[in-house]
Amino acid sequence: MSKEKLWQRSKQRIRFQNEDMDFYFAWILSHQSEGGSAFGECFYAASQVKDGDPESWHAAWTAIAHRVESRATGALEKGHRVSAREAYLRAFTYYQSAAIFIRPRDKRLRDAWQKGQWCFRQAAAQFTPPIEPIQIPFEGKSLPGYFLHGNEGNEKTPTIIMIGGGETCAEELFFWVGPAGVRRGYHVLLVDLPGQGSTPFDGLFFRADSEVPIKAVVDYALTRPEIDPQRLAIFGISGGGYMVSRAVTFEKRIKACIASAPITDFYRLATAEIPPVLQTAPAFLGDTLVKLAGLRSPLPVIAAEKLCWQAGVSKISDALEMARQARVERIDEIACPVLCLVGEGESEEQMMQARAFYNALKSPKGLHIFTAADGADAHCQINNLSLMQQVVFDWLDEVFGYEGAG
Repeated sequence: MSKEKLWQRSKQRIRFQNEDMDFYFAWILSHQSEGGSAFGECFYAASQVKDGDPESWHAAWTAIAHRVESRATGALEKGHRVSAREAYLRAFTYYQSAAIFIRPRDKRLRDAWQKGQWCFRQAAAQFTPPIEPIQIPFEGKSLPGYFLHGNEGNEKTPTIIMIGGGETCAEELFFWVGPAGVRRGYHVLLVDLPGQGSTPFDGLFFRADSEVPIKAVVDYALTRPEIDPQRLAIFGISGGGYMVSRAVTFEKRIKACIASAPITDFYRLATAEIPPVLQTAPAFLGDTLVKLAGLRSPLPVIAAEKLCWQAGVSKISDALEMARQARVERIDEIACPVLCLVGEGESEEQMMQARAFYNALKSPKGLHIFTAADGADAHCQINNLSLMQQVVFDWLDEVFGYEGAG
């Protein structure tokens, strides 16, 4: 067995021979469309990385993050708020990128996370109006997030709730829909559910019943007077595609749903992709297992360890057992309009589940398959966020009968 990647997420290569590393590099580049990365900085950092080596990856992205953060701080000290905001956004991306291949028990993971969050919040304070950090009460703890105002008045306005996947955080979701929503006159609510972002540090872990934390998010949203309860949408990417698809079978206050891509059976999706030897191995794995597994890269092993940490378990087999409960049923009971998104570069299993979900829907629905010719065929459309945004918000405008700011 010689599988070198954990998931099938793209069929194109940009910089690295290691497919996981190349996918994450594309992910970083995708932030450029909303000012979260710069081409030259990214390719310079990549030039300092040994292909497939997690340590050189961490060092390269940490170095560029320090450099850009320093520029941001200098600009802010001199009163150049726009320049500071732009640089802090890029520094956030680079700190987050440095953490991608760091093991959960390595203190550098939390250090990189905290530095990245600090940079994002420095940037957030320089927007007009400022991006608002929020804390949503949940089971005695809180779900962290941000609220972006689509207008400066008190008029009730359509709102999109954005849910990420297993490798995202609320700050990063800004680049997916934040400015794009605001430009179109939508309020945007970005939030981490249990297991996402910093929540595992606080003892909140992945759970199959995504409808429970999403109910808390909707409860919070509907306390805000500027949100129109009749035009409340939810959008989930990657694992968030499962979370929102399941949630809308229960949560009828959501009036439109977008999933990129819908996942109906997490266990089946995971076991179709994870190498069999990793499915039964302990969570804290070393180089010996990498060799036994026939893997030429440690990156799938690090990803497996992180998955266990986010799920609050010690073995991949335990995480997969939890995944058996992660199913979407009663699809025909979903009442709101649903838009299903999927890229042709994703796995065969993902494509099958997206089509099955779409076919089972009885509510108004749409299916958009992004192609290589679109330049958007990768997982979550990371290779063309601008096109994804157009598809999502044009569809929402039509569903809500909204002309927005455009």
